[in-house]
Amino acid sequence: MQQLFIGDISLSDGTIESVLLLESAARVEFRIWDGGKAVFRFKGVIGVRDRNAAGQEIESMETEEVLPIRSVPNDSFVAELLEERPEGRAEGVTRYAFIGSWTMRPVLEVYAEEVEAERAYAL
Repeated sequence: MQQLFIGDISLSDGTIESVLLLESAARVEFRIWDGGKAVFRFKGVIGVRDRNAAGQEIESMETEEVLPIRSVPNDSFVAELLEERPEGRAEGVTRYAFIGSWTMRPVLEVYAEEVEAERAYAL
């Protein structure tokens, strides 16, 4: 497997194979359109919205910086996540949203401090 940035992995026409949630971490296994596999490892996870993502075809991934709690009163889910976040965490939180091909809406959202991506090429 080779370490890659998310921008180097084409998510279009790929499929989420599995989502594994751990304490403050998440792992998403992804089948790329060319038959290769990518693994996304999220660290510093404070929350996840999973809309039956396993098996879903993906169009793209959106990333968005999550603003401090006083700036996000419109989304009660995110506000609650930020309220429960341990004090003293200096790292910023980013929303990583896997966008479904059919609905063009997020099927999986991970709120985390960082992500690493690896790709294994098809044989």
